[in-house]
Amino acid sequence: MKRLEKKRFRNLWRVFLTFIVASTSAVSLHAEQSAFPGAIGYGKDTTGWRGGQIIAVTNLQDRGKGSLRECAEDLRMPRICVFQVSGTISLDTPIRLRSNLYVAGQTAPGQGIQIKLRGGDHTPIIIKNSGHVLVRYLKIRPGAGTRESANIDAVTVESSSNVYLDALSMQFASDETFNIHTNDNPTHKITLARSILSHSLDRSVHPKGRHSKGALICSNEGSLEQPTPCGAITLAGNLFAHNRDRNPDVKGTEIGPIEIVNNIFYNAISQFGEFYDLMGDVTINYVGNIVKTGPSSNRRQPLPAVEAFDWDEQRGMKIYETDNINYERKGCGNKAGRAILDEEAEKHRIDTPSSPLTFPPLPAAEVEEAVLANVGAARAAWGGPDSLDQRAIDDFIACKGKIIDAPEDVDGWPDLPEEKTALVDTDEDGLPDDWEAEKDGLDPKTPNQTWEDRDGDGWSNIEEYLSFLAEDRI
Repeated sequence: MKRLEKKRFRNLWRVFLTFIVASTSAVSLHAEQSAFPGAIGYGKDTTGWRGGQIIAVTNLQDRGKGSLRECAEDLRMPRICVFQVSGTISLDTPIRLRSNLYVAGQTAPGQGIQIKLRGGDHTPIIIKNSGHVLVRYLKIRPGAGTRESANIDAVTVESSSNVYLDALSMQFASDETFNIHTNDNPTHKITLARSILSHSLDRSVHPKGRHSKGALICSNEGSLEQPTPCGAITLAGNLFAHNRDRNPDVKGTEIGPIEIVNNIFYNAISQFGEFYDLMGDVTINYVGNIVKTGPSSNRRQPLPAVEAFDWDEQRGMKIYETDNINYERKGCGNKAGRAILDEEAEKHRIDTPSSPLTFPPLPAAEVEEAVLANVGAARAAWGGPDSLDQRAIDDFIACKGKIIDAPEDVDGWPDLPEEKTALVDTDEDGLPDDWEAEKDGLDPKTPNQTWEDRDGDGWSNIEEYLSFLAEDRI
């Protein structure tokens, strides 16, 4: 499929946003409780950055004044990182996102911000021992690094709480693309939504060999006798494509359910969902998802959407499954028919969720159109998805593409132009003059209006501006 026409893209975008806003009751009346209009899932209360400073990212350097690292890692006060530049940031070491932070990628001009590795052997974006971290509209595509490594994800969340990752594009990882891990502190209240996890690298630098993986939810470091709690996690509205397995791999404990709702999973080789009781009594709600094999998928045996593995008879697993579609691959047709749960997973089925879903799901029949029009770090102002994201979307629609070993297999990283913003912000309050001039009660020459609420709807002026850029519905 060719790039969506801008008008159609915007209209479909609004279809999904309308669903999101409708699924969160009384959004404007409870603005203080959600990260942004339409925020969903267990991470929706990620708000510790509110009332903080507005910090401008003015260059694409790895570190130093005006860098993303300075805003996200070096500073410790509540803050919002806004971008006055677009292009690719190349890293030698990971950026660790500290607490009470909003990385507003939607503020970038041009075609947004792309992050990759220049050297080293680690995940580029790490959220560790942090709380209240919101990240939106970034393209995180590490590549294989410069030496053998078992540690290159796109994003890792470890021992953290209140984390919301929205509209990310994550590709070219050589371990799993996305990892939620627990170590010293509990890991919980996390949402990953509207993101692309695709084209993980198979025969690359991982010491175990072939290692194209999607997402690992609740891995553990330390004793499995008393694992650190991990749960209350939402995966919603994401596209997984061209990952060998871990689509996703899920463990967890009694701290809260794992929600897997309204996602698309495409072209796994050996496995789609893998559910384990390895860490504790885990509850998984698997609702309204689409699963589709592709050219790389194992043809010798049909792949269920979910396989379950019992590791400890003293621990339990509960799976609530409803309204999912597992397409037959024959001729790349869209005929539903394959099993959702394998034989072992069926033993753990429950008829009603042990706790209510955090938001009303879309019917599975509507998921493809809504998700594909709304997924990844794509804004209408940037021209929609870039070439790599569009490839993942088109591959799912046309039942094409393959598991890759190197970025060059899909023409490498998109060339994002380095551009400086043309917006003027005379009073340096994070609100451009043109935008302020159009709003009653705002003055481009009057500072300190950032956190005021000019219209009394519960959202501050800066939040309304950031939501305007993200096309949130207030």
